[in-house]
Amino acid sequence: MATKKANEKAAETAAEETKQIAETAAEEALQKPAREKIFIPRGYANDDPNFFVSVNGVNYLLPRGKESEVPAHVAAEIRRAWKAQERLDERRDQMLEAAKQ
Repeated sequence: MATKKANEKAAETAAEETKQIAETAAEEALQKPAREKIFIPRGYANDDPNFFVSVNGVNYLLPRGKESEVPAHVAAEIRRAWKAQERLDERRDQMLEAAKQ
């Protein structure tokens, strides 16, 4: 009799744990980061056909010349890197012009 009650209690506990796991999984699915589409332009002929991005230890290999869907924070990092490269190119051009004078 005690064994039967123990088995019933164990079954109830297992059912409750399964329900909690399912609820947690459903909450995590809702919390997935938003995704954005981003276009990676083609590079030069001798460039790698893929664009490598690593954010917080997570690596992404995106094909060049195609639109890819990535998490929003990855798209923001790609745009930030492009803007930084533009500023670097502008600064280099300014320094070259100054050196010519």
